[in-house]
Amino acid sequence: WPTEGRLEFQDCAASYRPGILPDVLKGVTFVVQPHEKVGVVGRTGAGKSSLVLALLRVLKSSQGSIRIDGVDIKAVPLRRLRNAVTVIPQVECPGVL
Repeated sequence: WPTEGRLEFQDCAASYRPGILPDVLKGVTFVVQPHEKVGVVGRTGAGKSSLVLALLRVLKSSQGSIRIDGVDIKAVPLRRLRNAVTVIPQVECPGVL
């Protein structure tokens, strides 16, 4: 696992501190098909990092599901999940526009 790499966020909401702080992600729904490359862009505070943190289960989901190849990530041991997911962050290089 995963064998194909299909990623699905379905009506996902998540918070840094559920029940204490408001959700930083609300109603997030999208699908990334196997072998598809996706860039996440947006203004500061739009939720780009929070999206990745939810995928890695750093953020606690309060509703909806995140599935990889049809498997809810809540059912996957944390170490296995984090070993299976690769995130390539934006890195600014000096002298590059």
